[in-house]
Amino acid sequence: MREVRQAPPPPFRESRPAQPMAVQEAIEEVNRIIEGLRGSLNDMEEVLESLELAERQKIADEQEIETLRRGLQRLHRPPDRGQHPPRH
Repeated sequence: MREVRQAPPPPFRESRPAQPMAVQEAIEEVNRIIEGLRGSLNDMEEVLESLELAERQKIADEQEIETLRRGLQRLHRPPDRGQHPPRH
């Protein structure tokens, strides 16, 4: 059987309460990070809206192109032989 070694315990450190200003600075830093993340989220939401708008416009453009293509095909088709020209 193999012997399992355990990591040595961490060295003893004297526990001291954090300085009040250090804690306050950490709180302020976390709040700045949160605000930065909120700003990034807002920016990403704007990008998403732009992409969705572009996708809708792309679909509308493709539909319009298809409609124009069908119209051109009708113009270039030879007349049906079964139909007689209208009489005046």
